[in-house]
Amino acid sequence: MPTKQRQTGLTMIELMIVVTIAAILAGIAAPSFSDLINNTRQASAMSQLTNDLNRARSEAIKRNRRVLICVRGTDTACGTGTNWQNGWLVCYDEDQNGTCDATSTTNPNPIVVHRAINSRLTLTGSAATIYFNPSGTQGAGGAATLTLAGNWGGAVTNVATIAATGNTSRTP
Repeated sequence: MPTKQRQTGLTMIELMIVVTIAAILAGIAAPSFSDLINNTRQASAMSQLTNDLNRARSEAIKRNRRVLICVRGTDTACGTGTNWQNGWLVCYDEDQNGTCDATSTTNPNPIVVHRAINSRLTLTGSAATIYFNPSGTQGAGGAATLTLAGNWGGAVTNVATIAATGNTSRTP
């Protein structure tokens, strides 16, 4: 008498149930994942901005030259207005005319070119240009601020404040 062999594996109904459960879980997780991506983009943009502010200050002190960080008009020239969405430049401004000086062998300009930020973010400033003097102080006399916000639900607004002393702080 032949022995019965037991079949193993999944039936089609069991497989369809597993796929349905996986689809439901993916649908629940997708919004949380997109918020995670957006929050990471915002944190990254704020870190890059504060790093460039600190770099501008340290370059001013190191080179004993005035350095500015400004709204990016082109890859070599500052723009106008207080919308920093298009990016920013860090450059030398030895002649103190508010623009990036021409490149020289000792002072390559611009020092940093930061391209436009992600379209889900908005970056506005209290001015188009922030100056750092050779002493490391901020050139405008008072505090300057840069505000980074997201355009999705639940986004937290980040603010970088540059004190008259040149120190940069950020919240949150």
